[in-house]
Amino acid sequence: DLGFNYPTPDQTRPVENSLSCGTCNDASNPCFFDGICTEDQTCDCINGGFGKLCQEAPLGDGICNGYFNTELYGWDGGDCCGGTCSGPECGLEGISSPFGIGGKATIEEDTRGFGYEYCEDPSMAPLTIEFSNFQLYNDSNWIPVFSDYGMPFCSTSTINVRCNGITYMHVPSYGLKNTSDCALSYMQIIHVPFGSSCEVSTKMGCFGPSCLNHDVSVYYGTSTESTPIMSGSVESQPQLSFGVPSECLTEVLLSQSSSIFDLSTLQGMAANTLSNDAISEFLCIKNHDLILERYALAVLNSTVQFKSTNWQAHQCHGWGIPAVKTTCRNATITGLFVGADSYSRRGTIPTELALLTNVVHLALTGGAFLGTIPKLPTSILTLELWGNSLRGTIPSHFASITGMQNLALSENLLSGKISTELSKLDLIGLWLDTNQLTGTIPSELGSITKLQTLTMVGNSLTGEIPTEMENLSSLRYCEIDNSFTGGPALPVCNRNG
Repeated sequence: DLGFNYPTPDQTRPVENSLSCGTCNDASNPCFFDGICTEDQTCDCINGGFGKLCQEAPLGDGICNGYFNTELYGWDGGDCCGGTCSGPECGLEGISSPFGIGGKATIEEDTRGFGYEYCEDPSMAPLTIEFSNFQLYNDSNWIPVFSDYGMPFCSTSTINVRCNGITYMHVPSYGLKNTSDCALSYMQIIHVPFGSSCEVSTKMGCFGPSCLNHDVSVYYGTSTESTPIMSGSVESQPQLSFGVPSECLTEVLLSQSSSIFDLSTLQGMAANTLSNDAISEFLCIKNHDLILERYALAVLNSTVQFKSTNWQAHQCHGWGIPAVKTTCRNATITGLFVGADSYSRRGTIPTELALLTNVVHLALTGGAFLGTIPKLPTSILTLELWGNSLRGTIPSHFASITGMQNLALSENLLSGKISTELSKLDLIGLWLDTNQLTGTIPSELGSITKLQTLTMVGNSLTGEIPTEMENLSSLRYCEIDNSFTGGPALPVCNRNG
């Protein structure tokens, strides 16, 4: 029985001295590991030890022993967890009542499954697998053949969980006796290694012309209230594939996104990339801010697939070259530069770039990016987003980047009015040319007295040039369309069109 409490074993006596007489005595020479000293002074090794005085612990024999399933004994020498157990008996009938079905199953014999129900090693990642939303089988022509309990009925699927090529659970399908049981959900907790790539494979039986079906959900944690990883029906998604990052990465990255397990998402692909390079684990343990920077870069790479293979290097020492250039100070990124012909596909600017909290120069140029502009680090001094296919309006959240001096948004597909929020910035350069901006030039731009460069040509702006623009005493270069009907002359401005 693996379910009892684990008493503390007596290890105060040297084994050699204890064995010298060959007999036990409760007072002076008791049995090891809480064995029982019988009337004939021999030990009954009730907790699985062996030898004259039960002095030998059965560690590493491939059979999970609850008494030795503690940290002191290395979790029974690894016997209680998949991946650390070695031997032909590992995991056999290791789950006493899979998914808690027990007496609800139509079969009369004991329901047991392959697995490691008693794995308690905290270095393993806990997963909860849930069966729910069972489909009732109603075909009266076939039910008498497959169910002794009448109609309608339902069944669980056969399920197999493998991580890195090792099976951690295999449970056959079970029909449920009562229709009311089909309205319930059933869960099973398993443990797999951190840093694994896993697949949950299911197969449902087919009776006659149709098949049974139910949903399968996987969670990170020990309940269905934990972080969801993936879900789907057995019929439409018979295999769910996901990754479990290292323990440190999981702890840090879960604060950013619950999608880090899903390998079909940008966040999951990035987490999987980090799980496969040694420097990421080192940075994660050393400094969480550094691994968040690296995670942001990995999401960016998953988005546009840079033309580089140098992903093992430190982000300040060659990561992503020649497609990406970074500058750093004190081992943290201060500049990120992406140019033309550096990417394999186009994508949106990931929100994770906001994690680059010390970047002062961000240049994402050359056509790789589309979609709208997300919130970006408030540390930015120079932002270059020209030459892409960015859409939407000029974000009002630019006003939160209070130290920004240069903003280059030329050659995009930005529309709507010029945001008055730009007047809250002490800009030196503002490039808005070759977009689809409409409306008039906001008078508030005249308050940006440090502005030296302004380009707005190639839009659909109308009306007069605001008189407030005469306040731009620092303006040295300006390009505007020739369509404006009035306002100050602004001698430094070139008129086009």
